[in-house]
Amino acid sequence: MKTGRKSFLEILDDSVRWTGMPARVAQQLSGDPDRRHQPLRWRPIGPIMYACVLFVIALVWPPLLGGIDPGALIGVLVAFWGALFAMVPGIHANGPLGNSALEDDERQAALRKESILFCVGFLAVLNVLGQPLLMIVSHWQDWSMARAATVMTTALMLNIALWICLPTLHASWTLRQLPKE
Repeated sequence: MKTGRKSFLEILDDSVRWTGMPARVAQQLSGDPDRRHQPLRWRPIGPIMYACVLFVIALVWPPLLGGIDPGALIGVLVAFWGALFAMVPGIHANGPLGNSALEDDERQAALRKESILFCVGFLAVLNVLGQPLLMIVSHWQDWSMARAATVMTTALMLNIALWICLPTLHASWTLRQLPKE
């Protein structure tokens, strides 16, 4: 039998429940489809793979790029930039990091910090190793200016796609989902 008197810890639990925060956190963790910012586990891979394919084509398939007029090459790259940047904003805005950082609670702030630090570390390693390697390969194979510009432009596209999509991808995979009950 429980008496009418509550312990101090029960009073604190009731005060936390009164704020509505436990229900809000449970609703955010349950993967409710009505939520605006939900985990996007597979959609961020699309722009990353798109940018990777463009980079590999520019790097490995130079005969295709050698016969193209530089003006046409610039036009194609601008079209690819447009396609890439048409995909990216929706992924970031609808992902788990899409809301303003000012609205974050402690859990969301930790998730945002961890995701961005992972992205910065990954891009730092990728660029510290990749850019000097590209410079050495370009001098070793005596690339034309058009090929070097194309490879560097696609490398920039890959960096931008990773910078925008990788935090969302990391946050989506590390965010725990509670079962709907």
